[in-house]
Amino acid sequence: MRLIAFSLLLVAPSLVLAAPDDWAEGGSDAEDGATRDFYNRGARLRWQQLLGDWRDREGVLHGDASFASTRIADTDEERFVEWDVTTLVQAWVRGDVPSRGFFLRGRSGGPIDFSSREGAEAPQLVVNGATLRAVADTHLPASTFRDQGESDSLRVADESNTLVRFDLDGITDVESAVLRLYTTRQFGGGMDVDVFSAATGGEQAPRTDGLAAEFVDDEGIAAHPDVLMADGFESPDWMENWSRHGGDFVVTDEDQFGFTPLVGRALRARIPEGENTGLNTSYYFMEEVGEEPEEIYFRYYLRLGDDWNQSIQGGKLPGIAGTYNTAGWGGRRSDGTNGWSARGLFIETIPADANNPLAGFTPVGSYVYHADMEGTFGDNYVWTDRWGAGGHGGVFERDRWYCLEHYVRMNTPGETDGILRGWVDGRLSVERTAMRFRTVDSLRIERIWMNLFHGGTPVSPYDQHVFIDNVVIARSYVGPMGGRGGEDAGPGADAGGGDAGAEQDAGRRDAGVAPGADASIESTSGGGCSVAGSPTPVAFALALFALRRRR
Repeated sequence: MRLIAFSLLLVAPSLVLAAPDDWAEGGSDAEDGATRDFYNRGARLRWQQLLGDWRDREGVLHGDASFASTRIADTDEERFVEWDVTTLVQAWVRGDVPSRGFFLRGRSGGPIDFSSREGAEAPQLVVNGATLRAVADTHLPASTFRDQGESDSLRVADESNTLVRFDLDGITDVESAVLRLYTTRQFGGGMDVDVFSAATGGEQAPRTDGLAAEFVDDEGIAAHPDVLMADGFESPDWMENWSRHGGDFVVTDEDQFGFTPLVGRALRARIPEGENTGLNTSYYFMEEVGEEPEEIYFRYYLRLGDDWNQSIQGGKLPGIAGTYNTAGWGGRRSDGTNGWSARGLFIETIPADANNPLAGFTPVGSYVYHADMEGTFGDNYVWTDRWGAGGHGGVFERDRWYCLEHYVRMNTPGETDGILRGWVDGRLSVERTAMRFRTVDSLRIERIWMNLFHGGTPVSPYDQHVFIDNVVIARSYVGPMGGRGGEDAGPGADAGGGDAGAEQDAGRRDAGVAPGADASIESTSGGGCSVAGSPTPVAFALALFALRRRR
């Protein structure tokens, strides 16, 4: 393990210096770093408040008791400024406080500019007389939504805070620690600059087991009285479970595109190069059970293939819908009377070469057409409401099985009491409890929409594959399969075994929809745990991080 760790340090140092929920420095090309709104814009991980989050020396979120403070005079001189941060660095090294880096805030006056690590003098941390240089830094100006990770300067002002992070690996005892930043410009008579501990993420939801916990690998789950349909794609007659079929898919147990079986065979769907649709299969409730429900749970396992890389635009994943071939997809705006949908969502993959602790991961969520939507196209709800130190939630690595579960409860017509929920590996990851899907009783839950779609209108630049397995549609919460342990693994850990409209006519495109829009075409005719495979370099790097922090 030490040899592997050493080689990774040489190849990808940014990956071994950050935790899954650390803030990202990012870069100007990817625009995936920390901003005024996000601590990781690429993964859509938000600060709890605008301009960033911190904890003070009393452990209070957004408290005023700084670990250190220095008055920086407006002398128009370039010089190093110092803060005694011994107490904070000791707390980091002991593990009393998560080591997320320094958070600098200003009081009374300013602004004050400093050199970043891309500038003339990188920020320094002098620990026990040895000088460390920053491995990541940025500032969070209120004036722009863009990240500043590659700027050659850092600014502390009334509406701009600064983040600086150092690698403390190997430091076990701290007698003294001094933070040194090189100020290049001072304004407004100077400023008091306070130092806090950067804070990211939030309180994670506990894992919640459901009815599937009683069934090892879902064996026999179809007999449960709350289950309407279960499909593990093992039977040669699996298509009989579904009302419509469309897309480019096969059932496979072959080891390719990063596939490792979850339970036997799985559905493999491909978004072909130059195309949009990869899968368009539906389960219509009226046809299959004779009624359309008011609420439903839809659980399935998803694995992104090793050729998955959303470099152009996001798209759609399976979900729940009531479009009635009228509205709720493809720019056909919902008005409460004509249709709605709550499909799954994926957005652009964070570039593998980005200075981002989640480089190579793809955020997922819900793409929703509802009665209160303001635009022409659906609203995005990325499943990261409860992302935290363990990294559990809707940011997915390739070559890993994840358990996703969607829940929709229709609102009472005239009320905003509809519910949208999503779980990843049994952990609640998104919740919206004041939804309006409809204004009339005739709209209900029409179908489960097994959809895989690239875009918008841009086509996939290459073949991309996903795997789907162990689908369950039920009247109550399903949860992860039984027999796989009570805990799951965060991103990168080796957990071991345990729009898209309906099928498109050849060459058909919705030419009237602007680039980047949901240009899918609908038709009614149809043609827990995270379980890892071979760990990727990202997996090794994040696993190494976990080991290093436990030392």
